[in-house]
Amino acid sequence: MDTMTKKERIRLSHLKITNYKKIDFLEIDFLPPLMDEDPDILLLGSKNGGGKTSVLECCALLMLAGLLQKGFKNRFRDELLLDVANSLVKAGQKTATIECTVTQDHKKCVTSLQVDHEIGFLTPKIEGDTSLFDFNKDHFGILDYHLSSIFAFSSEPLIIPPLLHFNSYRKVQESNPELGMMADDYPRSYDMRRRSGIKNIVSPVSSFKLEILRSLMGQASLFEDVDKEQSQKILFQLNALIQRYCGGQIEHLRPLPDNKIDIRIKPMSEKESFSFDGLSSGQKEMIATLFLIWKNTKEKPSVVLIDEPELHLNAEWHGDFVRQLYQLAPDNQYILATHSEEIFGSVDERHRAILVPD
Repeated sequence: MDTMTKKERIRLSHLKITNYKKIDFLEIDFLPPLMDEDPDILLLGSKNGGGKTSVLECCALLMLAGLLQKGFKNRFRDELLLDVANSLVKAGQKTATIECTVTQDHKKCVTSLQVDHEIGFLTPKIEGDTSLFDFNKDHFGILDYHLSSIFAFSSEPLIIPPLLHFNSYRKVQESNPELGMMADDYPRSYDMRRRSGIKNIVSPVSSFKLEILRSLMGQASLFEDVDKEQSQKILFQLNALIQRYCGGQIEHLRPLPDNKIDIRIKPMSEKESFSFDGLSSGQKEMIATLFLIWKNTKEKPSVVLIDEPELHLNAEWHGDFVRQLYQLAPDNQYILATHSEEIFGSVDERHRAILVPD
């Protein structure tokens, strides 16, 4: 790991939660790795209702508040989000308060956020070095949609480095992309042209499939402004994952009568290809999650939050998941919430915590 990479690593170091959902009070220190080559990971375990998902939601909300800063409050005018805000405050309490400390090298920033059960989200307070939240301001217009991932209105992951959040309802949709979808600078699974709020979100195509389409077209040098060499590297890594988990590779696209495109997988031992949607849910989730993390954090180490990484996975893959994460993208901080004993036991005791309600 080179010196530049070390300096660029960003991480959550502390989290405090008060009156959020069922949590009266919770404080967590996210301990840094002992050695540079050690994984930066914490696995959270608990019974159902123990607060694991709430911890990930708070981490994501606070990182998002840091990215939006003063503009955060104005993103929550939708009636549905006000209803959501009300549900986040513990019964019998007026407000919930969450706070996190984010560090990078010698920089530090503290972000706090209050949720009022009648008003909704209040303007976040941010103290310290806000340069930690370096972000492409062009993406502000679509941050509304990313909130749908935090609250699991959408099956899509939230991907805005230095923050990645995978909710427990994520799913690679069984539908085919259209060629014109490549025109979106930051494609998501919902209609990017809709600007009327967070209601009525539609999910025709998973962003993961658009990444595949973009890489295949880039490799063939069929489009302007698509880097062929970069596309080849991305496709190589994607095919390495597909080979590992289903014994084949993506080589071709098949045009369909409805102007959509079917992504085809060629098994190594057979002549006939089959549709990517022919893979099991577990195969698709394993490949998509690992690929999206690798692709979106290889140049920008991030905080990666995953709720139920075992989702749809065969039990034999549980213990391998964390090892694959760290092998593909070792510079990220990972915070995972899991029910899987195999995943929980795949790291040493220092990287595990069990949440026990009072």
